[in-house]
Amino acid sequence: MTATEGRVQPDLTLMYATHDAFRRDLGLLAAAARENGTAPGSPFRTGWETFQTFLTIHHTAEDKVLWPLMRAKLADSPAQLRMLDDMDAEHEAIDPALEAVEDALAQGQQQRLPALVAAVADKLVHHLDHEERAALPVVLEVLSAQEYDTFGAEQRRMLGVKGGALYFPWVLDGASEETRRTALAVVPPPVRFLFKAVWRPRYEKRTRAFSRAAA
Repeated sequence: MTATEGRVQPDLTLMYATHDAFRRDLGLLAAAARENGTAPGSPFRTGWETFQTFLTIHHTAEDKVLWPLMRAKLADSPAQLRMLDDMDAEHEAIDPALEAVEDALAQGQQQRLPALVAAVADKLVHHLDHEERAALPVVLEVLSAQEYDTFGAEQRRMLGVKGGALYFPWVLDGASEETRRTALAVVPPPVRFLFKAVWRPRYEKRTRAFSRAAA
């Protein structure tokens, strides 16, 4: 973190790592969708449940906490408020694409999955790229680290202990060593121990078939 005019800037390491994890999973989901993705316990279902859960938590926390915080800071900036309107609209556009995948799974319509996953990827990657280009630099400009942590606190509340045990190995899967060190440095030593000794091995076992679907 750096201080700018007495304000400590937020650390966006986990924000970018989460975005990268979504992109990673979209590629894995595209590969797994070609198999029997609607079968209970299939690699696709395993990957989709994790991806969909964390995306819902991430976007809900942005809608409830992060964007309102920024709107309050940017009340006198019409251009930036329009950018936040775009963020809201893109979230709303993604939701029907997610629901279509859920519907195909419920109906056992395997043949629909590849096209539906591609539609999710098209909308979500556009949104992630736009957010990183237009919104996150503004987060650094207008929010303090303490203000930004209310967004993180909302996600932690929604995750709970059980969700956090899956989130940390998920978000750090394939992350750089620097990102991993930064993310784990802010959690208590017992959490770092659990990550290495329990959470990561359990995650790798759970997702092994999903990861191999792209091989």
